[in-house]
Amino acid sequence: MKIITLITCLLCTYFVYGYEFSVRDSHTGMSLNAVINVTPIELENLSSDQWWDIKLGKGFLNKELTNYNTYSNKNKFTLLTSSQLQVLKITAEGYQTLNSYIEPNQKTKLTRINLVRNSTEKMKNACNEFSVCGYVYTKKSLKPLEGASIELSNNQARYHTKSNHTGFFAIKHAMLENATLSISQTNYRTEIWNPIDLDESFQLIVDLEKGSGVNEHSMRHPLTDVKLNQIDPNWLIAKLSQDKSTPPRVNRERINGAIFLQPPASIRVGFNASGGTCCGAGCSTLQIIPFESYVQKGLDNEWIASWNTNSLKSGSIPYRSYGAWHVLHTPYTGYDICAGPCCQAYESTGYTATINAAKSTNGIMLELNGDLARSEYSAQNNSWDDPNDGLNCNNSDLSCGDGFIGSPATGWPCLSDPLTTGRGCFGHGRGMSQWGTQYHAQDNKNYALIVDHYYNDSNNPVDNRSQYSSTPVWLDSVSSSTNNVMPNQSITLNYELVNSSDVIIGFGPIILGASISNGISVYSDPTNDFSTSINQAGNLVLQRQFDIPHSLDLGNYDILASVYLDTDLDSSITGIDWKLSAFTIDNALVVNALTKLIFSNSFE
Repeated sequence: MKIITLITCLLCTYFVYGYEFSVRDSHTGMSLNAVINVTPIELENLSSDQWWDIKLGKGFLNKELTNYNTYSNKNKFTLLTSSQLQVLKITAEGYQTLNSYIEPNQKTKLTRINLVRNSTEKMKNACNEFSVCGYVYTKKSLKPLEGASIELSNNQARYHTKSNHTGFFAIKHAMLENATLSISQTNYRTEIWNPIDLDESFQLIVDLEKGSGVNEHSMRHPLTDVKLNQIDPNWLIAKLSQDKSTPPRVNRERINGAIFLQPPASIRVGFNASGGTCCGAGCSTLQIIPFESYVQKGLDNEWIASWNTNSLKSGSIPYRSYGAWHVLHTPYTGYDICAGPCCQAYESTGYTATINAAKSTNGIMLELNGDLARSEYSAQNNSWDDPNDGLNCNNSDLSCGDGFIGSPATGWPCLSDPLTTGRGCFGHGRGMSQWGTQYHAQDNKNYALIVDHYYNDSNNPVDNRSQYSSTPVWLDSVSSSTNNVMPNQSITLNYELVNSSDVIIGFGPIILGASISNGISVYSDPTNDFSTSINQAGNLVLQRQFDIPHSLDLGNYDILASVYLDTDLDSSITGIDWKLSAFTIDNALVVNALTKLIFSNSFE
């Protein structure tokens, strides 16, 4: 009876203190009939571990406390502001459950929650094989808008189509440069995007607003005009205004594999009142976005989508890490990170190249001495300020010199980076050089080598340049099918893994490696190294065979098991691949002579 009374009271105040938001499909923008459970709790009643779990989106409170408020509607929801922390559990049939929270007395208005389908099956009317595709809705009702006119054109070609009854449209064509995309409908404001360089497919979701006139969206990447010395000064000032990281006191080398870090389930992104970019603490609205969707659609706002795939893959890791750090350590109130360049640029449009690059590094972040790293990067970190390029070099510490990057004064030691020689600085010198990743990728460097180059000096860590890739997959234990074996036999090794990556995307490919050692010699079995991808959350068991060599010395052996990320996609363990986890079982095998095994049942 007390719960019913409380619900009635809350409903009475909805329209005084509440605000509306929608729940939508993160891929299509379709409005969802979701159910939202709200658990209020006093912040002071939370332990640090509980608060950490809420930020990660584990949703443990939804199991331990009573959910007494449920709101459900086809298009719009109303959420009451509260003096308590409100833990949200958002569910919809066919979609992954998402957990997030609203801060006490929050003034930043929640406008949208995005959900991801829990199936990897291809959808009808999906943006897969088209050069330009998307979905059109009415902004007020969020209903699909049929018959909207879509035009894609440049000086050489013009393509036209209309949206169907689901709002979907697609244009398949030869690749265009400097194209303009226009979406219009009678009695609605026209939306225009330009310039679009279609080396890769482009997709978007658009809500048309009633009225007249035009809303223009610039798609020119700020890094595009660097070689023409025409970089946007406002973007550069905002980008270079980011706070510096604090140098660490300890350095750690990666010896036994990567540190296990769980990526957050979602991120609260701040926008301005109209849903555009904002800076720092000046955001008035927010959207809750599944974390990997944020990385996939945001990467092209920092890296140029037409760049080499290894450049894009290398950039996706610090992009993910920087975003995750803000989820867990946000300096802002009401949201985790702003969508503007003074935080980390983000827009909901996306190129296939950057989306796929982010998917290929699913869940991988950077760690510094075992903790999640606030992984910095900037446009061009070469320590030489070209007096003739007109670009603002914000690295006041240029002591490293031309052909080197770094900022020793802020804990980033000098790093030889000869591919940037002669290119003027327009960065802060800290962390990864964005243009540098493209130069290295064009020089046939794998993304794993690029990341290790910039963040740990290829395993020569010092100060802030001591960051290594983390892993969302952890090898919990290994067991053998038998403890007694003879030469020329095979055993089965069982790898018990824990996976915290996004299972809809899948993690990998990983390779299960193994060897045995008697303390003097080590014997490996590379022909049975097992390659696979993981699409199962939580605990899972994978198996691989191990063939005992015919000439193996008799005696006791340790089993050495490992999991590698196959970064070069060759299905074999090489020096480029990242070791994610390693496990040793001491004295796990006894290798006996044939006669010993025959009489091991005491009939001797």
